[in-house]
Amino acid sequence: MFARSGSHRILSLYLISSAMLLPAAAQTYAPNEITAGATLQTYASDQECLLGSGGQCQYSFSPSVSFTYSRNLSRSVALEGTYQPASYFMYNDLWDSGREELALGGIKAGWRGRRWGLYGKLDAGVASFSCAVWSYGTNAGQQRTGWNACQRLTHFALEYGGVAEYHKNARYTLRFDAGHLMVAEFDQNLLGPMIDGYDLNARWGGLFSHLDMRLGVTRNFGRTETASAERAPENQKWDTGAIFALQPRTEPYFTNGFLNPYPEEGLWASWNFSKHVSWDTTLLRSPRNPGKNVNDSYQAGGRAFEALSGVKAGFRSGHMGYFAKARPGLMTFGETYRGRTDFPCRRRRLLEPCFGTSKVDNGTFTDAVLDTGGIVEFYPTRRSVLRFEAGSATVFYLSKSIFVAGFDAPPGGFFEPIPRVTAPSMLMAFGAGFRF
Repeated sequence: MFARSGSHRILSLYLISSAMLLPAAAQTYAPNEITAGATLQTYASDQECLLGSGGQCQYSFSPSVSFTYSRNLSRSVALEGTYQPASYFMYNDLWDSGREELALGGIKAGWRGRRWGLYGKLDAGVASFSCAVWSYGTNAGQQRTGWNACQRLTHFALEYGGVAEYHKNARYTLRFDAGHLMVAEFDQNLLGPMIDGYDLNARWGGLFSHLDMRLGVTRNFGRTETASAERAPENQKWDTGAIFALQPRTEPYFTNGFLNPYPEEGLWASWNFSKHVSWDTTLLRSPRNPGKNVNDSYQAGGRAFEALSGVKAGFRSGHMGYFAKARPGLMTFGETYRGRTDFPCRRRRLLEPCFGTSKVDNGTFTDAVLDTGGIVEFYPTRRSVLRFEAGSATVFYLSKSIFVAGFDAPPGGFFEPIPRVTAPSMLMAFGAGFRF
């Protein structure tokens, strides 16, 4: 459960892009495959890991077993479902703890040779934790212990990454998976004992990132078929259309720790300058937080405009297209704190509580974004396209300074530095358009 997911994101994108750009060789395949193997997954054992704060962050590994069923639609594309019945007990000091049960389903697409196969994958599903809510207790020696009175919570999960296969013979394959697994726990109301015995009515959420690795043995079933040449859709220079997206994310400081879905709308376009590689651009507008009194902070708040532009690489087969994406960009917020003036409190009565007030100057601020993941396209006709994309969009909330003045500030005021913060977000989008 750690926010700084750069290493396993790079590994995932390398496996995806390598798999999708290799030429396919003649190969036999069976329609059904079952894989059984061992899983190793990272998780963070304390809350300091969540937003890349640089505190004392401890990472651990959770071993388990997993089972995957694959339905091969062709030599290069398969529908898959993965089930992990239970993991090692994860001890976390605030968020999800216990044994993780994981169920994912999605698409595997790439290159299959006579001995080797390389694929990209994109899966969605649920992650359930047996001790996500817990309280402190005492043992027989009257020592204080945690993880008592456990309650289960289940969350949405998204994973993208790559698969490498070695075909030992016609029936058995050695398979290795590596991916970036993201688990979204949204804000929710809870009843019952919580940490330190308090009865809390609310629990804030967050996005949790794991490096998820699996090593297993695959057995295929059914009559093997010889792969034939697959029809590719007609090449078009441009794809463009409208898109609707959800980008669950947390924001620093005043909204820190609260996970909101942030619906977005916008436009996308792809310039297909080669058979396998395109330049892909998406413009998104989020109408959330338009008012003056909701969720404004130093580096985020108000309406957001996001521009992403980068490389989309993959292949098209039949009526489908399968791609990996890596797109840097910018996100501009319309209502962020630029300055603050503090005023002393004024008592009307002698014993009346007294609180100071502040006047805030708001303005726009732009942060950096890096979007990585996968894109699946469907071509119903020669000139139309439906598009689904999912992945991780890391937001780099940049440093700035705000001007502070008022009764408690030195004459002339001063500039208060605001440090940069890096936070993950999950980007899922569906769009429709036309090709020309």
